[in-house]
Amino acid sequence: MCGRYVMALRAGDLVDALEACGIDDVVLAGPATGVDASPAGPEQSWRVSWNVAPTSTVPILVERYQEGADKPEADAGRQREIHPARWGLLPRWAETPAFSSKTFNARSETVVSKPSFRSAVRRRRCVVPVQGYYEWKVSEDPQTGKTVRVPHLVRDRERPLILFAGLYEWWKDPEREAQGRDAWVLSTTILTGPSPDVDDDGAGTAHGDRSVLTELAQLHDRLPLAVSAEEAADWIAPGERSREATEADVERLRVGAVEVAHGWTLHEVDRAVGNVRNDSPELIRPPDVMF
Repeated sequence: MCGRYVMALRAGDLVDALEACGIDDVVLAGPATGVDASPAGPEQSWRVSWNVAPTSTVPILVERYQEGADKPEADAGRQREIHPARWGLLPRWAETPAFSSKTFNARSETVVSKPSFRSAVRRRRCVVPVQGYYEWKVSEDPQTGKTVRVPHLVRDRERPLILFAGLYEWWKDPEREAQGRDAWVLSTTILTGPSPDVDDDGAGTAHGDRSVLTELAQLHDRLPLAVSAEEAADWIAPGERSREATEADVERLRVGAVEVAHGWTLHEVDRAVGNVRNDSPELIRPPDVMF
């Protein structure tokens, strides 16, 4: 799963990082309706953070048809935009924004049928860029027998970002509407799937260096689904898909995510990351070089 991650890039730097990953022609959208503006300026409504938690405002990448443009088969008339969104999907029928605390991840195995996600996965897809994500490895202390949870940072070995497959939705906040404020809130979620299938000796079905896949499988039984630049372009293309086409897309995501994960690396970090109030660059360093 993915319940905490790093996004410490400002808007312009994020555009550059996306370009370095092969995502071109990205523009910055203004603050999403229903999202309060950031002191950083009108083009950035997320806070630079080394400890992003669910319900935070985060940047997402979407692609849409430009106003007034026809909907051609080619890329003409499309525009890729970065928007700020609440992390935790809010379907139209959610009663309060607190619902998003349960929907920051979407299981790929049920995303096509689950009411919270089934509309978005066919119509409203996005990419959630992160610089790395945290996962806790659970083990047993041999001396005390107690359960120990050790945080690790997972990041791409060469690229500045990991691109997670996501969904987005628009939700109207009744309280904001009653106050005469912009009521529409943009929200997002990250898709997850099973961790890589590897044997005890590290052998698996995927090609290439399997050592990192073994580490990921031992770290957690769930994996956030990442995409390559080419897969990202296909995933966020605007338009509605049939249920059958959507199921095929999600299956390709699960297979492709394992290939993308070959390029990852991970290391242990300090347990201070477990407290969301801790937020500094030191969190991403191995414990022996902190402070």
